[in-house]
Amino acid sequence: MKRPPRTTDATTTTEGDAALDATFEALADADCRAILAAAATPKTTSEFADDCDIALSTAYRKVELLSETPLLAEGVRFDPDGDHAAEYVRDAAEAAIEFGDDGVSLAVDDEGADPLAAALNAPGVSAD
Repeated sequence: MKRPPRTTDATTTTEGDAALDATFEALADADCRAILAAAATPKTTSEFADDCDIALSTAYRKVELLSETPLLAEGVRFDPDGDHAAEYVRDAAEAAIEFGDDGVSLAVDDEGADPLAAALNAPGVSAD
């Protein structure tokens, strides 16, 4: 499931929000954490598999899980030959867990991280 890009500086998930469970599940998974660490610049799933030394099928499953959270943003890598590919970039700089009367909430802050700017700064990408 493709999540639309974040339009504010922070996203908060609370009890009853599927993204809360998905986020905690992803953060508990070592492969997901490795992908998040590698996602400082936009990468395709196969690039994550190579960089994180995990099987391609595992990388696809983990990227799918991370895409259900506010931690990873999906974009498109345009190819002049028409072979466009999905690419992903970390969409979070900080996360804070809060415990309240209504249950647990998770606030994810991008602190100015801009997935579009990161994509345009990737090697071989030009805005021209």
